[in-house]
Amino acid sequence: MPTPSAAQTEGSSPGDSTAATTADIYEVGYRWLIKGPIDVVFDVLSHANDFPDWWAPCFKSVESDATEPAVGNKARMRVRSQLPYELVWDVTVVQLDRPTLIETDTIVRLSGRFPLRGPVRYTLTEGPDGVEVINHNILYAERHLPRPLRALTQRAFSYNHAWACKIGGRGLQKAVDEVVAARLAAAA
Repeated sequence: MPTPSAAQTEGSSPGDSTAATTADIYEVGYRWLIKGPIDVVFDVLSHANDFPDWWAPCFKSVESDATEPAVGNKARMRVRSQLPYELVWDVTVVQLDRPTLIETDTIVRLSGRFPLRGPVRYTLTEGPDGVEVINHNILYAERHLPRPLRALTQRAFSYNHAWACKIGGRGLQKAVDEVVAARLAAAA
């Protein structure tokens, strides 16, 4: 898997992505810097059922029978878009390396059409300023689009992904803060 060179850092403009626009590959990414223990960040990020609680209004619903993260877990997610379509994500966890990696095999459909499939990866690294979370998605389209339309589609996906991840970063930080505060209160 390529390095997340296309990852956008918080605050960068959506159109600045250097993501691949050749073939029918759509690559998007984002970087969060979250204050808190890496195990707490991992725990919040690895429980997909809770996404609608902290990643609102982007995540509308998550259907999953899994209560604890495990390889093989499946989830179906309905996600709001800033653009005029809804995303339906069918996600299967393919790799977990607590507390540094979550990788899924993902099928995304835009308003029930235009299926894309590929890995979605969250890599967590603890540093002096907090936990760096890199989100990196490489999605392959089943339908081939003409080259100019692919470039426009990549820009639209990058724009929407940056919008959702900006909201998600704020929500993730808030959720981590709440877990840390609850642990401190329980210890007192």
